[in-house]
Amino acid sequence: MNPSLRGFVLGILVIALGGCGSSGDLQGLKGIGAYEDRDPGLVARMQSRSSAVTGAVRVFDYRDGVQVQLAVSNLIPGSYRLALHERGNCSSPNLFSAGAAWAPPGSAKPGAELFPGFTAGEEGQVSGYVVYLPGVSTSGPKSIKGRSFVIHYGNLVGEAFPGQPNNRVACGVLVDGKAVL
Repeated sequence: MNPSLRGFVLGILVIALGGCGSSGDLQGLKGIGAYEDRDPGLVARMQSRSSAVTGAVRVFDYRDGVQVQLAVSNLIPGSYRLALHERGNCSSPNLFSAGAAWAPPGSAKPGAELFPGFTAGEEGQVSGYVVYLPGVSTSGPKSIKGRSFVIHYGNLVGEAFPGQPNNRVACGVLVDGKAVL
């Protein structure tokens, strides 16, 4: 795709996903090579039913695993954890529907500890968060497509129970990035 057309498509994508000036949405990933040099991979549009949190997780095949990139805005300043969850379902108000944190078979760490924590400063935005996850891919038998990413407030990936408050603040289901473009 030529650079002019790519820029146009990306601009439409940011607007369609609610970017409208929100640098924590997909737009925040542009500076770390998410658009310019890569296949669309997988995308999870992060949203919250109880706050203004928005953003995206992008996943690309990399070596024998995937590279995970996060850009999000409108977080309350503080510490957070990102976790991959067993189900691609963000429909419940407290995000219980996403299920438990998930780790690939044979992982040295449990799902709740796969990704390092990150901090949202006073502006409430996070971009440039990049993590490598071995043992999975964006397609095929080891694909994580259809699972969800959840942002957890604090330093722990907590459990959730139906109808009870918890520390889950935003969720997004991984879909084919080509569908988003």
